Amino acid sequence: MIDFDVLGDNIREFFSQRQKALLISCVLIVFFCAALLAIIFIPQKKAVPSARFKSEPLTADQELLLPQGVSIPQEYSVSRQTPEKWDSSEIQEWLVIPDQETVKKLSASNDSLIKSITEAAP
Repeated sequence: MIDFDVLGDNIREFFSQRQKALLISCVLIVFFCAALLAIIFIPQKKAVPSARFKSEPLTADQELLLPQGVSIPQEYSVSRQTPEKWDSSEIQEWLVIPDQETVKKLSASNDSLIKSITEAAP
């Protein structure tokens, strides 16, 4: 059986010889108690219930509303039908056929990119 009087005398004798250990022990006990009180009394954040949305199919029952503010230019269109092929005037305006030097530079750039990718592969 444990004799608490002897145990108390041993603890007093131990800490009377080692006052630095007594100070460190007291500081640790105080910090432990402070942390325990903080955990108990600081309110925890409650889980916010997530919003539930009804999934309803969208129907185009109203006219499309254009943004208000700055006036919209006449050439602005909400949607348009795109032709399957360009006509010759669009080809002249938008298509730029690259010259041979540009194609060679692009080819070299692609080759170096492929080489760096394949060299990195195990």
